[in-house]
Order: sequence, then structure tokens, then C-alpha cells
Amino acid sequence: MVQNNDIKLFIDPYGNTLNMWWGDPKDSAYSEEADESWDVIVMNKEGKPIGLEKIGFFPKELDPMKYLKSKMEYLLEAKEKLAH
Repeated sequence: MVQNNDIKLFIDPYGNTLNMWWGDPKDSAYSEEADESWDVIVMNKEGKPIGLEKIGFFPKELDPMKYLKSKMEYLLEAKEKLAH
């Protein structure tokens, strides 16, 4: 049961993964392979699931890296502006 209503989603175009956390990622202790709907379930020390990782999130037809590589200088510039 999710206690805090906060679900965090992280999409990694480089690793082609989607990570969903309803617990604190710092509490992750180990992970297990999941059934066909999700690839990895992340557990805390008590063995309770606190996150999911879907590997191969983007289909081959939607290769985000093809677009990101050509726009990398703009992404780095935007990241630098956000840091200030």
C-alpha cells in the first residue's frame, strides 16, 4: 500500500528505461525480475516493493537517442541554466 500519494517517474533515454518509485529510492536494497508486465521490481530491506523498472521502454521505432544526440548541445546548455 502506498502511504504517501507521491509517485515519481524517471525516463532514461540513454538506458531506454522507465523507473517508477512510490518509495524512497535511497531505501532500495535489492531487486527481483518480474513477470511479463514489468522487468524489475525494487525492494527495500523489509522486502516490500518500492519501485519498478521497465527496461526497453521506448519501441525501436521511437529511438529518442537519435534526436537527443543531434540536440545534445542544447540539452547541456539548458541543464546548465537550470543549475544556476
